[in-house]
Amino acid sequence: MTKSKERTTKAKPAAVRPRVPQLPPTISRAALMVDGTDMLVRMITHQHFVLSGLLETVRGGFASLIGLSSFQYVLMQAVGRLSNKQQWTVRSIAREMHMTDAYVSVEIADLVEKGYLAKIVNPDDRRVSFLELTDKGVSSLTAIAPIQQMVNDALYGHLDSHSALAYSNELSVLISRAETAISVLNDVAADQREAALRQPPKRRRRTAR
Repeated sequence: MTKSKERTTKAKPAAVRPRVPQLPPTISRAALMVDGTDMLVRMITHQHFVLSGLLETVRGGFASLIGLSSFQYVLMQAVGRLSNKQQWTVRSIAREMHMTDAYVSVEIADLVEKGYLAKIVNPDDRRVSFLELTDKGVSSLTAIAPIQQMVNDALYGHLDSHSALAYSNELSVLISRAETAISVLNDVAADQREAALRQPPKRRRRTAR
């Protein structure tokens, strides 16, 4: 005689949803609020973060083709392709890239040693040297140009010359606004440090032995 086994069905636990905290908005301008929230600005900020990581991957890929770091690749592109904007020096590159003079100087010295860049002494001020690509630098950037064309066509395929110019102008404004935002952040941080220094130190309670 066989005994029938009773099948017991267990109730599935209810789906657990993470708690959504009520956080204060990160902006105060009503013009940027949507339905009383800062969700749009948060989304833009998040998209900037994601985009910066993706673009860094692209730059790193280009740089690896000629055995350079991402920053050295960007630096060479600036010297080789944006020289009509200004004559590049260590200081002007540091200001443009928002890097310290010391860091830029080390990276440029490495590129000069590897033969990608050359320093040309300014005849009007021999303390200053202008930067230019060497023949090796030119040939290196020329060699990867076909790959850059394919990648950049995919990256900017949604733009034409008019929309690209508008996008470039908007980025210039945003860069300027970011510089202002950093100044505000530094001022606030400095005020907070001063306030912390003005506070009397807390006395430690002595524990009975």
